[in-house]
Amino acid sequence: MGEKGDRMNRIMEDIAKITHGTSFQSYKYSIDSVRTPSPDYDDSPDDVELWARDGETRPLNESKDLEDYAADLARVRRTPCLQYFLDGSRHVCQVDDISYDARVFPVVAGQVGVACCQRIDGRMKAVQPVVRKLVVSLPNKCDKSGRYPDAFRANLKTKLNENQRLKGLGIQLDEILMYETAHPEKSEFRDRGIATIQDYMINAEKELVDALAQQGLLSSRAYLVKDGSLEYVPMKKSGRYANLKDFKNSYQYVVGVSKSFNPENCKDSAGKPNARAIIELKPFHRTPVARVKVKRIPDIEFAVWYIRLHKFPERTKTPFDGVIKVAKIMVTDNETRHGRNSGLDTDDVDMISASLINERCPTCYGSDLRYANHLYPVYLTESYIKSLYLSNDVFLSLF
Repeated sequence: MGEKGDRMNRIMEDIAKITHGTSFQSYKYSIDSVRTPSPDYDDSPDDVELWARDGETRPLNESKDLEDYAADLARVRRTPCLQYFLDGSRHVCQVDDISYDARVFPVVAGQVGVACCQRIDGRMKAVQPVVRKLVVSLPNKCDKSGRYPDAFRANLKTKLNENQRLKGLGIQLDEILMYETAHPEKSEFRDRGIATIQDYMINAEKELVDALAQQGLLSSRAYLVKDGSLEYVPMKKSGRYANLKDFKNSYQYVVGVSKSFNPENCKDSAGKPNARAIIELKPFHRTPVARVKVKRIPDIEFAVWYIRLHKFPERTKTPFDGVIKVAKIMVTDNETRHGRNSGLDTDDVDMISASLINERCPTCYGSDLRYANHLYPVYLTESYIKSLYLSNDVFLSLF
């Protein structure tokens, strides 16, 4: 084949040629579409090290009814304290298998999107540059020397972006990631590839939150709601956002809302699982705020509580549908154990909780089984991100 034909190669052909591997042009598919259904929690099971009932300034012994407070907030029609809504999304595919040193490894590629939308006069508008990236995760065996991995990845990306298929569509690969191939018994290689893309997305979320905080856009009157957990695991790679404790002040006015959580992580005063407290939570009630530490994130304390968003839990599929888990990082001295009045201000917790109740989705959207746990502005932000993706057929055709 001539030079022009070479430049029209699929990306995997170029990767194999540059890295001296063998591409098998295996069946390409979306990983999300073939996974066996299983609980997909935002928090990790059996990870709670401390669950104490002193997470707010006026600790409660039972749940608190916020229905009237939420209705009053909606009636007054003042600017809600929840103004920014952030969501990260990634769509991953297995695009090939490649061989190095007589071993075969999967190649995982993904589209990563992160966006933050602000509500202004009832309308949602994207703020900050929207993150929209195309990434490929390769086994680290593709780097024969392994001495300068960053330089190797940068050089490989430059060469791959000369691909005429990419140029013809006016797009480029944004990052080459690598997953470890040692200790094959610990986890599947495909899952390791997915994990590198997940970490890439999380890092982009952190960077966006930090940018908003540094610009002074977040305050007690302008909270950011982040879709998903704030329990970021310290990353092995160095960098400003590798460890949450190094920039936790940027999260002073950020709450994480999880649609899916492990109910066994809710504990009673004796430290035993207390999922019943969530099941028995009445509509528009919130639980007391707990002070939580998790084993994999040392030196950070979280305030955690649960809210039931809907009035008819009996019409949902499970007793946990319609319940969200809310978390806030304890940042200031007054919030941590070192402060005189440790815990979140109970009035602030009530304000945030009532505001979240007012953000619930009023109806079901399509076939999304999570509708009972959706917050409408977060749903819109997620939909906006996904609307920017290449179609699955176009994306897979690149490889």
